[in-house]
Amino acid sequence: MRKLRFLSVALFLLVAIIICVSFGGTKIPFAEVMKSIFLRNSSWKDIIWNIRLPRVIMSVIAGAGLATVGSVFQGLLRNPLIDPYLLGVSSGASFGTVLSLFLVDAFGLHLLHRMSLLSFTFSILAAFMTLVLSRRNGITPITELILSGVLVSILFSSATILVMMVLRKNITHAYVWLFGTLSGITWKEIPLPLLSIIGFTLICLGLAQQLNAISLGENQAKISGVNVEAVKILIYTLGSFVTATIVSVCGVIGFVGLVTPHMVRRLFGNDHRVLIVTSALTGGILLCICDTLARTVIRPSEIPIGVITAFIGAPVMFVLMKRSDSSG
Repeated sequence: MRKLRFLSVALFLLVAIIICVSFGGTKIPFAEVMKSIFLRNSSWKDIIWNIRLPRVIMSVIAGAGLATVGSVFQGLLRNPLIDPYLLGVSSGASFGTVLSLFLVDAFGLHLLHRMSLLSFTFSILAAFMTLVLSRRNGITPITELILSGVLVSILFSSATILVMMVLRKNITHAYVWLFGTLSGITWKEIPLPLLSIIGFTLICLGLAQQLNAISLGENQAKISGVNVEAVKILIYTLGSFVTATIVSVCGVIGFVGLVTPHMVRRLFGNDHRVLIVTSALTGGILLCICDTLARTVIRPSEIPIGVITAFIGAPVMFVLMKRSDSSG
């Protein structure tokens, strides 16, 4: 039964990609999408391959990455309210992006803005600061980690607001990015997030047994011979790197990394050997659909994708919480 569900999710993802490619400013017939993707002889080939397909693929990659990191972080910290932005990555990335907009506006440094260099740099800096602040006598207590993440997030969020007060011309663009956007994605933005997510997923699958043990309690895991601190630092670091690569390209997209693991656990259980892969597939489906809605609901304008994920994710999370209470 579990294998059938897994195959169904994988097939659903493939179908979702093809369907979402057909939607946009102009609806492309499903048959033409199939011909363009698999035969590459459609008259719509340029639009599909150069505009729509990169965006849809990036949405799948971003959704898969956020959901995977969220599922692993929740298991590692044994906290259902944890998301991929635990270590302050989103606030650091937000500050970096707003700062880059300011540098563009004030000094004309377009290279920094185009490459999203500052966004990535400050997201990694925020994660590093959180880890350093949370360390106590060679260990990283869960409570200290969460509190440090909150403090770092407040610090960078305040700095972001300060810089935005100085901005004038680009403040609308900043707001759009802060709620996530996949507009203008090309193939060149895809390799780094894709490779980082593949590497993170493979490493987590290799550590699945240790993650299962830690999710039952750190003391129990230590008795079982798991080097808990080494696993935690490795996962925190790599997970933050994956999140940083996504945020620097797509902006801050909420709820995907929080809600998806809860949905997947209800269908597939808590075993990380299954949870990691199915979270990636489900997160890819969710964000792919959300991005399609974001670019089609009020076309030709676009809604920031974080708004769509919030409208979908919040009710889903509420339903899951109510069902959990009733079953408990």
